[in-house]
Amino acid sequence: MTKLEHIESRLHRNSIKMYEFAIDDSIKAMSHIVGGRKTIALNRGALRGKSDKVSVLAEELGHFEANALYVITPSYNTQVHRSTRIKCEAKAKHWAYTQYCEPEEIEQAYECEGMYGDFAVAEYCSVTVEFLHKAIEYHRSCGYVFSFDKTG
Repeated sequence: MTKLEHIESRLHRNSIKMYEFAIDDSIKAMSHIVGGRKTIALNRGALRGKSDKVSVLAEELGHFEANALYVITPSYNTQVHRSTRIKCEAKAKHWAYTQYCEPEEIEQAYECEGMYGDFAVAEYCSVTVEFLHKAIEYHRSCGYVFSFDKTG
């Protein structure tokens, strides 16, 4: 089962509906609850291939799985709301990194594809290069030491 299929299966099991829309190009996706129903809206025009879709959906699923939803209100830009939004985004991303870009997979990808560069490694992991880099940073911040970090 591919990562995209795994995410879509998990969405289905958790009764999270996914819709694809043409929305503001600065937004790739949004997670929200509408009428008690969990939904993810994807911006079909902003996604660039399967790796981008996997990376975006993993994070959006993380909003539900990590209980990291926040409300956009007229006070959206207040300092308190910005702080909440930043915390929720980080929590969702961290969940996504642990579920869909695990350290062991990254290690294996670098062993197999590392000589071809980060793009090949990200492709191996079925995520974007940006997602890969942020996942590596996150795992390092949790104390994981990658074999490619070791010197000597």
